[in-house]
Amino acid sequence: MTIQLQKENCALIVVDMQNGFLDAKGSMAQSGFDWEKLAAASPGVQRLVAGARKADVPVFWTQYVYEPDFRDGGVQIEEIMPGLKEVNLCVSGTWDAELHPDMKPEDTDIIIEKNRPSSFYSTRLESYLRSQDIENVVVCGVTTNICVETTVRDASQRDFRTFVVRDAVGEVDDFRGQTALKAMEYLFARVMNVNDVLDEWGVELSNAA
Repeated sequence: MTIQLQKENCALIVVDMQNGFLDAKGSMAQSGFDWEKLAAASPGVQRLVAGARKADVPVFWTQYVYEPDFRDGGVQIEEIMPGLKEVNLCVSGTWDAELHPDMKPEDTDIIIEKNRPSSFYSTRLESYLRSQDIENVVVCGVTTNICVETTVRDASQRDFRTFVVRDAVGEVDDFRGQTALKAMEYLFARVMNVNDVLDEWGVELSNAA
């Protein structure tokens, strides 16, 4: 049986749409990763956010943020990918860590800072969702294989009905991105398109939105 997306008790989670990931001057580009594949998620994300506004679906934004000395980086930064430390990935208070200018949070949105791939690990996200009686979460953003997939798996294991939007996520490697979507779809989430989500929310957007 396929889980059904409901507008009621639903939230949109936008993962890590930051300068460091989406801009040619960002830390991911400086590390040699294909930032344009990540930036390709932006149009879909913007449409989802616009649709959520029209449908009165609350929007949550996450930001990957590290302390300037990376004391909170742990094994991932110190041992697995130390190159991210060398380019000052998403250091707190820097331009790199800021949400990209195309992303426009409103005052009623919640911004969740995190320093691990999962949007749930050591953050307030779950408590916010529970306090608003959220049962369905739509997840978009970057990167598909790391922060999006980890967030999706954690959401599903917390018994949220979880939906990931294939044309509103981005990964620096196409194979990893497609593999991640297949893995999420197997047990953890329903994979949808932006237009499918908007239809389920009962909203229409102009092509310019």
